[in-house]
Amino acid sequence: MSAPALSNADVVRNSSYEFVLTTVLFFAVLSFVRWLAIPGSPLAISNPHALFAVAGVLVAAVITALMYSPPGRTSGGHLNPGVTVFLWTNGLFPGKAVVPYAAAQLAGSVAGAGLARLVWGETVSRMGYAAVHPAQGTGTAGLFVVEAASLGAVFVLVALVMARPKFVPLAVGVGVGLVIATLGTVSGASINPARHFGPALLSGQYDHFWTYMTAPLVGAAVVGLAHRRLRTSSSRTPRPAPATPAS
Repeated sequence: MSAPALSNADVVRNSSYEFVLTTVLFFAVLSFVRWLAIPGSPLAISNPHALFAVAGVLVAAVITALMYSPPGRTSGGHLNPGVTVFLWTNGLFPGKAVVPYAAAQLAGSVAGAGLARLVWGETVSRMGYAAVHPAQGTGTAGLFVVEAASLGAVFVLVALVMARPKFVPLAVGVGVGLVIATLGTVSGASINPARHFGPALLSGQYDHFWTYMTAPLVGAAVVGLAHRRLRTSSSRTPRPAPATPAS
């Protein structure tokens, strides 16, 4: 496997799809928070563990659906700069498209959060645009490790099914959903620089900003490079000669 050849027109088109897909994703995420986490909502869930479990299922479903959608199949449905970095370091994505994709995803984060503000009103501002926060007492180093390892674990799962591409969206959705359900009360379960970028920018809440922006990229790069090395090594390993029947 190698990086697909993309023309400049392909990069522009696919980046536009990434912007639209990411906008839809983060509008959905903020909508879930607005209806499930705000006291007074008829759908509010007061138990934080139950809240993140339900949110994990819903976000997993949205991510999987977007990746399987026609725009998602065309662009790859990255929706996360970490996905782009993972594929690039794995040798499966062209370097010239990394920055356009990441820029489109971050812009989609802002657009999705802003759209949620337009649709749901002042409630979105009062909830801080659903900016993520770690549990009280979580240090920067601990948060960095959890965020990097969490997204890295998702990509280990993805690597296991990459031989069957049709299962990759399902693996990504399930992996992200599990992280949200299990670690939402610990780290906020961002594992996506775009998840933090738009809400932080619009709410002005920049606590742990650079940790949330960089840790997922480090985790993605480590797993991407490791998988590329393993794949390259296995392709160079000579296969034993077939046994010949005895005379």
